[in-house]
Amino acid sequence: MEINFTKKEYRALLDILTIADWVLNANKVEKDPETEEYRLLEHKLFSHAEKMGFENLIEYDPKLERYFPTQEYDETSKAMDFIDEFENDSFWEELIHRLVERDIVKQEGGIENVVKLSLEERLTKEAPLEEMYAKELEINGLNNLKID
Repeated sequence: MEINFTKKEYRALLDILTIADWVLNANKVEKDPETEEYRLLEHKLFSHAEKMGFENLIEYDPKLERYFPTQEYDETSKAMDFIDEFENDSFWEELIHRLVERDIVKQEGGIENVVKLSLEERLTKEAPLEEMYAKELEINGLNNLKID
């Protein structure tokens, strides 16, 4: 199989690879065998950078036998903007979700009682809490959040 990319498409592919690599590896200290096939595919796609005219964005390190994005890539890529936006939105959504979950468990007297609720009952109880936390965090951010 052969896939042809325009220069613009290949440049977009570099950003997609960066975003995927971030999701797969950003919080890992060591190589993960489960993501090895993705790293190899990324390597294969990076190996075409010079042919596509992007040797300024992807470079090969012969000692490590790997391709890496260059500093110029990091400075010109939109990938981190997308990652930052995603992480920021995810943070607030997850914070609200976990606060609501905590409160529902407390209100219902334990997780065993929460799991007995129907989906409709649970959503009815969660909705006002979600709205309350969303409004509070939108207005005050983390300023009023305290840990006892």
